[in-house]
Amino acid sequence: MNNVFNFDPQAKEAEQRKKELLEVVDEMRSQIESGEIRELVACSMDREGTAQIHASCLDLPGGVGLFEIGKVMMINSQTLEF
Repeated sequence: MNNVFNFDPQAKEAEQRKKELLEVVDEMRSQIESGEIRELVACSMDREGTAQIHASCLDLPGGVGLFEIGKVMMINSQTLEF
């Protein structure tokens, strides 16, 4: 019988989150391939809460600057009220 119903909201949320993350990566890849992005700094966090910084920069000051700008943007996006 192929009529199996599986209701697992956590699995559905995890799959949606994975899809959203991959969309961001795909968009960045597209911009890199077109030449729009020349440098980047990204931060990621795994399940255990360990943060990683990923960077591809032309020089150290540029990398630090990109990281700091990203940090400020993230903080501001969480504190602004609309």
